[in-house]
Amino acid sequence: MLVGVISEAKVNEAVWNCDNSKSLSPDGFNFGFLKFCWDILKGDVMNAVQSFVEGGSWPKGTNASFITLVPKVVNPQILNDFRPISLVGCVYKIVSKILSSRLKRVLDKVIDPI
Repeated sequence: MLVGVISEAKVNEAVWNCDNSKSLSPDGFNFGFLKFCWDILKGDVMNAVQSFVEGGSWPKGTNASFITLVPKVVNPQILNDFRPISLVGCVYKIVSKILSSRLKRVLDKVIDPI
């Protein structure tokens, strides 16, 4: 169950459960764009997801991320006035959502509650 094929329905669910207006990923696209162009991009996204499932790794740069500091206050003066965020690509987020939902189903069986 943890390493099985990822269905198109699960990819669709992961995409539509992501907020359209979240920060752009390193490639410059957000989920609003992905959803708007889903009919065109769906095949490529599915190929990328299946490639990860079959090969167990990402092509170099796929999971690259940028860390940026977003001000929490109007005139930030110290480091604590910023909130760090990590910008990762949409395909990485999709696969992460699917794998974490699978893992959530078995966590209580692999982690001792004590």
